[in-house]
Amino acid sequence: MARMIRWYFAIFAFQILLISAAPVSFAQVDPTKALIGTWDGQVEANLSNGNRRTIIINSVTAKGEGEWIAKGRFGVTDQVKAGSGGQDMSVLSKDNDVFVEFTTGGGVNNPVRLKLVGDNKLEGTLHTAELGQKRPSDKRFKLEKVAPKAGDVK
Repeated sequence: MARMIRWYFAIFAFQILLISAAPVSFAQVDPTKALIGTWDGQVEANLSNGNRRTIIINSVTAKGEGEWIAKGRFGVTDQVKAGSGGQDMSVLSKDNDVFVEFTTGGGVNNPVRLKLVGDNKLEGTLHTAELGQKRPSDKRFKLEKVAPKAGDVK
């Protein structure tokens, strides 16, 4: 009898543990808050204009279920100008993962595909050619969110 009571208590405790952990494990990331800001990083390639890149995302607007449009700027670090406007970036949510996709400007139209990893990292690929290469290929690309500087306006 005592063994049966312990068994029921163990099952009850396990159920309580599962229920209390559910909100944490199924929490959905809100792209309208998570993506806005400045992201600095580098392309793992030897590019003619250096491998440091910056993305500044100014706004994220809902488009449909699991879809948003981000507005921002992308370019070589220290050459990207802050300010409103910029290019459209597609934001998708699938299986609790958030993806950002856009193409680089300048008539080149190289696709950039990134995934939000944790709270402050974007990882993915930039389709481009390295120095001396004739054919573009996907290069690994990692960025981290930069903390706002004193005086920055949200």
